[in-house]
Amino acid sequence: MIAQDVPAVHMKPPDSRGPFFGHDVVRAGPVEIGVFVPPEEVFPGTIASEKALVEVLAALSRDDVLFHCARINRLVSGPGDFDVEGRRQHALNTLCTEEIIGRINDFARRHPGAGRPMVFFRGQLLELMRWAARHCRNLPGDGETFADPGVRRRFVQAALIAGVLWSNRTYGARLSSGGKIEEVRRRALGALRKGVEEGNLAPHLGVTLGRGRSLFSEYFPRRYPGFEEAFRRATKMTVDQYLTCLTGLSIYTIFNGSEGPIFASRSVGAATAYREIFPVFLALESQSPDQLAESFWKGFEKNGYRALRERPIMVTDDGRAIILDPTFFSEKISIGPLFQILAHAEKGRANEIFGAFGLAFEDYASDILKRMYPPRPGLVDRVTSGACGCDASGRTFEIDASLTDVRKAAVFEMKAAWLREDAIVDETHENLLNHIRAKYGASTGTGDRDKGVAQLARIVGAICREEWLGANKEFADISVLYPVLVVHDGRMDAPALGHFLNAEFMSLLGTVPTARRVAPLTVMTINDLENLESSIDEFSFIELLVAYERECPDRLRSLHNFVAYSDYGKKINPSGYLIKSSTELLEQAQQALFPK
Repeated sequence: MIAQDVPAVHMKPPDSRGPFFGHDVVRAGPVEIGVFVPPEEVFPGTIASEKALVEVLAALSRDDVLFHCARINRLVSGPGDFDVEGRRQHALNTLCTEEIIGRINDFARRHPGAGRPMVFFRGQLLELMRWAARHCRNLPGDGETFADPGVRRRFVQAALIAGVLWSNRTYGARLSSGGKIEEVRRRALGALRKGVEEGNLAPHLGVTLGRGRSLFSEYFPRRYPGFEEAFRRATKMTVDQYLTCLTGLSIYTIFNGSEGPIFASRSVGAATAYREIFPVFLALESQSPDQLAESFWKGFEKNGYRALRERPIMVTDDGRAIILDPTFFSEKISIGPLFQILAHAEKGRANEIFGAFGLAFEDYASDILKRMYPPRPGLVDRVTSGACGCDASGRTFEIDASLTDVRKAAVFEMKAAWLREDAIVDETHENLLNHIRAKYGASTGTGDRDKGVAQLARIVGAICREEWLGANKEFADISVLYPVLVVHDGRMDAPALGHFLNAEFMSLLGTVPTARRVAPLTVMTINDLENLESSIDEFSFIELLVAYERECPDRLRSLHNFVAYSDYGKKINPSGYLIKSSTELLEQAQQALFPK
C-alpha cells in the first residue's frame, strides 16, 4: 500500500539527514511532502518563468513533446508497481544523461532530510502538456526528434520549469505560516488537495475496473431503471460496449507495461464485431493535438483539466494514439458512465440522477461491509443497513450502515459527491470551506438537507443520548461509537481535510453523556473500504479504527496514509471480489478487441 497524500512542494528542505539518488539512508520517520528539483540546479542560469518555458519549447516538436509527456506520466503515475523510487529512477534513465543525474544528486546531498527529490511528477507533466499544446509546433522529423540527446535535454529543462509554474499556481501563498494554526490549515486545504490530486499514482486498475463494472452493470441500473436507455441515447453505445472499450485500452496505462503506451487507433477491434463500435467510443473520449491546444486553455482558471478529464486520449492525424493521463482515464472507468448521461440529461433531471447514483453507491458500500462480516446462523448480524428512526425533535433519519463489535460500534454514512474545480482553486479559502459544507455538511439554504457529517452527527448524537425514537437495541450496550464517512471521491483523503470535517462533525454533535464516548470522525475513501474487504482476516475493522484514533486523533493524517505508514499497510490486499470481476471484464475485452 502506498501513501496517497504526498504533494510536491517547491521549497527548501530541512537541514537534517536523509537519502538521495543512488544512496540508501534510513529515514527516521515518514515524509509526506515531496521536494522537487529547481531548474537552475540542473541548468545553471535558468529562470523559471513562462517566458523561459515558451523559449525552450520553441525548439521542440509539439506531438513528440505530448507523446513523451504521456510516456513519462505513465511511468511516474500509471497503475502497477508501487515502487515509487524505482519508477522515478526509470523515468530519469529514460531521459537524463549522467551529467544531469549527477547534478540532481548534488542537489540532494546539499539538502538532505526531505527524501529523494522529485524530477518528474504528474502535476508537472500535465502543466507541460498544456504549454506544449499551445506553444509548440510540429517540426520536421516529428516522431523521431527525441532520438537527439539535445532534444531530450531541452525536454527535461522544460519539465523542470513547468514544475515551478505548477507549484506557483497550485500553492502560491496558501502554505504561508501567518496567522493562527487553524486558519493556516484551512487556508491550505485547497492547495493540499490539488497537490495530492496531481501528485498521486493512479488507482489500482483491477479494483477500478471491478468497481466500474459493479456500479454500472448492477447497482446503478437497479436504482435508476432508465440508465441503460439513457446511456445508449447519449453515447450510441451500450454500457457493456463502453466498459469493454475502456477495459481494453486500460492495458496501455499500466506502468512500464509491454503493450504501449502508444497504440494504433485504426486497428483496435478492426477484425472484430467492434470495428464499427470502437470508432464511436474513440470519438467520445479522444481529441487531437490541435483540439488540445484550445481545450487545455479554455476556461482553465475555472475548470482546470476538465477537458482532459472528459477526453483523456490523444489521437494524431496519422492514427497514433496515447492515453495522456492514467488517473483521468481511471475515472472514466469508475464514474464516466454517470457523467455521460448527465451531459445529455433533460433540464431538471440532474438531481434525480445524482440521487439515484448516491443510493447505488450506498448499496455498493454496504454490500462490501456485509461480505466482510456475513450473517451467521444463530448469531446476531454485526452489519445492519437501512435502519430508520427519528430524534427528539421528530426528524426522521436512516443509518446507511453500522457495524457492532461487543462494546464498540461504527456508524457509516455513504456519500457520492464531488467538489467543483473552481471552488478548490478559489483564492478565497472560505468559498472552498462553504462548498465542502454544502457537499458534506449541514444544510444552509431553503430546500437543502443535511449531508455527510451533519447526518452522522445527528444520528450518533441521538444514539448517545438515547433520543432515537425507534429500534435502537443493537446500540444498547455500546460505550464507544466510531463515526465513519465513506466517500466516492478518492481525493477526499487530502492532508488536513479530515481534520476540518471532524471539527464540523464535533460542532454539530451536541452533548454526549459520560457513559458513552464518540471517537473523532473517520473519512474513508471507497478505495480504502474496498482494500479492507480482503484484509480483515489479519485484523478487525474496529481494531483499525481504534488504532487510527490512538495514533491520529487530530485527523491531520488521512486514514489511507496512517495505514500505509503503519504495520497495517503490509496486511492490505486488493479486494478479491473486485479482482475477480475485473479479470472477467479484461478477458471479455481481450476477446472483443484483441482476439489474437
